[in-house]
Amino acid sequence: MRFLVTNDDGVFSPGLAAIVEVLQQYGEVNVVCPNQDKSAAGHSITLLKPLYVNETSVFGEEVKAWTVNGTPADCVKMALEVLLPNEIDLVVSGMNMGSNTGRDIYYSGTIAGAREASFFKIPAIAVSLDIFNEDLTDFSSSKKLFSNVLETILSKQHTSNLLLNINIPHIDESQYKGIRFAELDYSIHQYKLNEVNEPSGPVYYLLKDHQMQLPLTTSTSDIILLQQGFITVTPLEVRLTDQNYTNEIESFSSFSTLATYESEGRNPFSIKTS
Repeated sequence: MRFLVTNDDGVFSPGLAAIVEVLQQYGEVNVVCPNQDKSAAGHSITLLKPLYVNETSVFGEEVKAWTVNGTPADCVKMALEVLLPNEIDLVVSGMNMGSNTGRDIYYSGTIAGAREASFFKIPAIAVSLDIFNEDLTDFSSSKKLFSNVLETILSKQHTSNLLLNINIPHIDESQYKGIRFAELDYSIHQYKLNEVNEPSGPVYYLLKDHQMQLPLTTSTSDIILLQQGFITVTPLEVRLTDQNYTNEIESFSSFSTLATYESEGRNPFSIKTS
C-alpha cells in the first residue's frame, strides 16, 4: 500500500514523525509537507509566488520526503501532480497538534490537506491529537491509538471520495473507550478574540482557546466524546451544493430579464420603498 503524508505543523512536527512511524508498518510512505508551520491556513493555495521543493532525509532512507514553501493544499497538489505520478492508495494528513472539532474544520490546514486529496478522488483521512503542548505529549500512547483506528479503516473497502476527520484523545491506553462516530458541534464558539491592552503600546487582539470553559452539549458531539476518551470519526462531504435550495433557485428564472426591464423603462436595481 502506498501512502502520501502531509500536515500543517511543518516537517519537524513530532506528530508527523509519529504518523510516518505507524504507516511504515503497513506499506510505502511518502511525505510532502510544508517547510514551516502553516497552522490554520485553511484550504488556501499559493498564487503569484513560486513554490520551491526540497528533498529531505529527515525520516530516513526508506521514506521519500519533500518540503514545500506552501500550504498543505499546495503540498498535496505538488505531490499528486508532480512528485508522485504513481497511484497513491491513501492520503493521511497529520498528526496535528490540537484537535480539529466543530468549526475548526473550516480553519484547519490539516483538514485541507485531506480534502485536497478528495479533489483527486483519493481516499483521505485527517488525524489530530487533543493536545497542543508537544513537551507534554505521550506519542507512544497516541501511536497505538492511531494504529487501532487505522487497522479498522484499512480492513474495509472505501470509495474514492472517502474523507474522514479523526480526533485522538490524549490519554493513557487504560482510559481509552473505543471508536465512535461524532457529529461536528457547530454550536460551540471555541476561539474568541481577547483584547490585550499594554501600557506602553496600542491595544491589540489575540484568539484564545476557550475549550476548557465549554458547556456540555449533546452526547454525540465530537468535542464531548473526545473529552470522554473516545477516538472520534466524522465523515466529511466535499460537495457544498445545498440540494434543499435547488427549487428555490430555479424559480429565479421566472423573473423578468434585464432586457424586459429596460424595454419597460424600469430600473431593475432600484429598491422599492413603498
